[in-house]
Amino acid sequence: MPQEKRQPPESRTQRFLQTLVIFRRSLIYQTKEFFQNSTLHGVRYIAESGRPIGEKFMWFCFTSIGAVTALVIIMSLWEKFQTNPTITGLDTDFHNQNVVFPTTVVCPDTAFDHDKTYEKVYNTLANYDEAQAQMYTPFLRLLTSLNFDSIRDAKVLSQSIPQNLLDAHTIREWAFEGHIDCQNVFVSCKYRDEDIPCCDHFEPIYTEHGFCYAFNSRFKSTPTEDVKTGAPHDLYETDKKWALFFIPNSTSRIYIFSNEEYFGSDFNAQIDWSEPQLVEVRISKKNTYTTDDARQLSIGQRKCIFSDEVKLNYFPDAYTFSSCMKQCRMNRAIKLCKCNPPFYKPIPNVPMCSIKDFDCLDEFKSNITNIKDCLQCELSCSKTVFNIDKLIKMSDRPESLGVLVEFLTWPIIRYKREVLFGWVDLLVSFGGIASLFLGFSLLSGVEIIYYFTLRACCMVYKNRQDLYEIEEKIRQEPPPKIDLKLSLSSHNPRIGDTPTSAVLKVKPAEESVGPNPLAGYQRKHEKDYSINTKNYYKTPKVLPDYGYTNKSKNSWTTYDHSQYMP
Repeated sequence: MPQEKRQPPESRTQRFLQTLVIFRRSLIYQTKEFFQNSTLHGVRYIAESGRPIGEKFMWFCFTSIGAVTALVIIMSLWEKFQTNPTITGLDTDFHNQNVVFPTTVVCPDTAFDHDKTYEKVYNTLANYDEAQAQMYTPFLRLLTSLNFDSIRDAKVLSQSIPQNLLDAHTIREWAFEGHIDCQNVFVSCKYRDEDIPCCDHFEPIYTEHGFCYAFNSRFKSTPTEDVKTGAPHDLYETDKKWALFFIPNSTSRIYIFSNEEYFGSDFNAQIDWSEPQLVEVRISKKNTYTTDDARQLSIGQRKCIFSDEVKLNYFPDAYTFSSCMKQCRMNRAIKLCKCNPPFYKPIPNVPMCSIKDFDCLDEFKSNITNIKDCLQCELSCSKTVFNIDKLIKMSDRPESLGVLVEFLTWPIIRYKREVLFGWVDLLVSFGGIASLFLGFSLLSGVEIIYYFTLRACCMVYKNRQDLYEIEEKIRQEPPPKIDLKLSLSSHNPRIGDTPTSAVLKVKPAEESVGPNPLAGYQRKHEKDYSINTKNYYKTPKVLPDYGYTNKSKNSWTTYDHSQYMP
């Protein structure tokens, strides 16, 4: 069978270039068509043939000013939509029946038990050697308040201890061996003006602040994991007292925050208690929630994250800002040192940092704790903040000492964040501005796409030969003659000149013979200007016909009303 002759690549290239040329000609033609038939304000007058240059320039200026003004206003609306689309106001239809008491954390300055740590070291690490026990005990005591600032000191103290003895337990387990017991932290406790056992309600937690005890915390710490606690403690409006009272046994730092948050280095102590002080703290609750309409906005626009919107790997229960920040620090420590610090929540399949990893943690501690690396963490859309409205410290009454955390008033205020400027509002604003200044609508945009895509392409394939002829005709047209004369030529034709196709003669008006019909209605002080009008049409008036002159008609007696007369 005879094989088909393949077209040489040169002819394909030439055909492609020819197609591009006629496509360009098609776009030029469609541009003229669009300008003549467009519904946009003022565009038709810019491209209409026969219009004076001054008039075209005037309409071009008006259209450009309208387009620029509309664009500036639209950009300002878009900036408002991106940066400030929500508004926060008071929720008037709200009344609390019960309130979750804030988490209260007590961190003693001395987080270890002297006798307990010495006895543990004496029985294990020192192997019943008193001299070695005295040498090893400071290391175990430091582990109870271990953080990034004391990592280097812990490394130095561990150098005298044999490595094989330290490897018998993890650093976290060694810290739990020497921490202070709850019975040695509190003397007595009261909740809602009723005596309660302190150690049944204050749970141990191990964080960057060392060993602490927390009331109404979301979790409690064990040597191997962080465990969720039970239901939080509530207050009711009918309770005798909306307060928690406790007496610490030693100097302590006290933190007060929402039960929704995870305790960590993001929190600062509100109270520094020392014996024999009586500290009374009056607090108020400010709760802010976000309506579901805000889900249409991005996280960057509303600047908050719903509790079920982002699921954290290490804290999957519900999203909070503090849990996100803690997970960010954990991820950076694991990435840089390939282990999880012992004062963080233990993670399955991730090794706990040992003594040999302390050098790495100390080297990269500024990178791990840098908040600029955790910018993806936003506030929670449902957020509760406890403010200290009144703080009273008294040291002149030794018989009355302790810490009282009490609500100043029953919480009745709640804030609501809702959408002020959503997608529908943005669309309406854009449409109103574009329509006001340009007469633009969504169908106008579709029309633009139609003219310069579908219609232009269809013309290339359906009227290909016509486009070739137009392109060839334009190429063969001689360039226009340039008149370099410096003399000015008159626009009025001289008598005897043959009229060109660009002008149309108009028959002069006949002079009216007879008296002026308005003469009888003139006032005495008015002049008669009717005589001057007799000379207006004594000479032929020449008007442009814009190429529509029909030579078969009598140019003096007929007139084509379909043409435009400026």
